[in-house]
Amino acid sequence: MTGCSLTRRSLAIGMPLLLLACGERELPPAPPRLDGYAWLTPLRLNVADVEVVENTAGSRADPPAPIIPAVEVARMGRDRVVPSGTTNRARFTVETASLVRSGDSIAVLLRARLDVLDNERPVAFAVAEVRRNLTGAGSSAAARARAAETVMIRAMEDLNVEFELQVRRNLRDWLLETTPAAPVLPLDSPGGIQRQDLPQG
Repeated sequence: MTGCSLTRRSLAIGMPLLLLACGERELPPAPPRLDGYAWLTPLRLNVADVEVVENTAGSRADPPAPIIPAVEVARMGRDRVVPSGTTNRARFTVETASLVRSGDSIAVLLRARLDVLDNERPVAFAVAEVRRNLTGAGSSAAARARAAETVMIRAMEDLNVEFELQVRRNLRDWLLETTPAAPVLPLDSPGGIQRQDLPQG
């Protein structure tokens, strides 16, 4: 007899053992994922503003996809590239962000570009690209979703490393390594320096 026959007794075994009995392996835990990338080293550019652009033509996410590649790469750009100057601007572009399924395999391709612009004319740029593949994603929706989440987390780890490397290598003249000083509050303002009269005599 093929397939999986469910009885009242088998239902009492519990879902993990039931999945194994039906020929579906138990799902491994996904790698830990933090909400955002602001905890990583900020890349402070000597520009006044940073624009983040998503290229929809290069975006694809075959379901199930708990993490949307284009959204995650754009989040990285917003969190890590910090405008710290007074002139010019930069543009962070999500050029390619795809999660493609073929049978039980998953292929992820991420590519981001950072341009420094002077009057809308690119004067310097850095490009980072990573690829990740996973085979044996599983047949159930839960297994395929977990596999997609795992490969995307690993791909974003790779992209963060490669992106910082390329920025430091190609945009070193635009990087500001010093931490900006805290803003000075006006006298007598809440949290500012309080004015005190000196004692007479």
